Amino acid sequence: MSQQLRQLKSRIRSVEGTWKVTRAMEMVSMSKFKSLETPLHMSRAYFLKLEGIFNNLLSVGSDVTHSYFKPRAGGAIGLVVVTSDTGLCGTYTNEILRHVDKFIEAHKGREIRVYVYGRKGATHFRKEGIPVHKYVPGVHGRLTFAFHKDLFDAVMADYDKNILGEVHVAYTVYKTAMKRIPTVDKFLSIDRKPVQGGGNFIVESGTRGILTDVLPMYLSNRLRLMMLESFVSEQSSRMVAMKSAKDNAKELMGDLILLRNKLRQATITKEVIEIISSAEALKG
Repeated sequence: MSQQLRQLKSRIRSVEGTWKVTRAMEMVSMSKFKSLETPLHMSRAYFLKLEGIFNNLLSVGSDVTHSYFKPRAGGAIGLVVVTSDTGLCGTYTNEILRHVDKFIEAHKGREIRVYVYGRKGATHFRKEGIPVHKYVPGVHGRLTFAFHKDLFDAVMADYDKNILGEVHVAYTVYKTAMKRIPTVDKFLSIDRKPVQGGGNFIVESGTRGILTDVLPMYLSNRLRLMMLESFVSEQSSRMVAMKSAKDNAKELMGDLILLRNKLRQATITKEVIEIISSAEALKG
């Protein structure tokens, strides 16, 4: 009985330690989540305005041509994959990699050049035997304005050299703290979408020149926004996972404490009965 009691006390200490760790990690994730959420909302608003200008330029300059708008028959498929550097973030990494595997399976027979953000993605492709042409380690929440530049420059350089025929980005769209949508979106070539009423303003210096300047800005900010969506999704997923682990540890700790108290009570009751029995035996 005493051995069982010692084992229970050891388990309670172990679970209590887990509860403290997961509570601390939940608080850290919540802090990172809140610090990233504001830049995400600001980037969304900025990109929405930039996309409006971009689409209006396309509608005014109907004769504008650029290599980024022309679909290519040949070349490899560029696949940018945004994952996590660390674990303990629930199903975040597994979900996006599952979509990536489906994409690769759907394009079997074509060369796919992979560009990866995050150690988890690089590890996954190494295990699958798929070469990674560009790997960028995580920023761990320490954002700069150009955190996406290395990945963007590598992809655009290969596209400009006609090594890539098209580019897709695998990332996670952030909706709410409880809802995240892993997806693979086409990045290049750009599909032209007509805008109603786009001819209500005049571009004085010529649409083609302005569009040449706006295009890299548009694409750069689009990739930056996609990566920010993934960063916020990762932290929200980790925050939810750590809260769930903390609550489970607390519940288990309560059950173990109750079991310990019952065991103590049973031990005390047994000892009392033994004392009484001994006293009665001495009287007899």
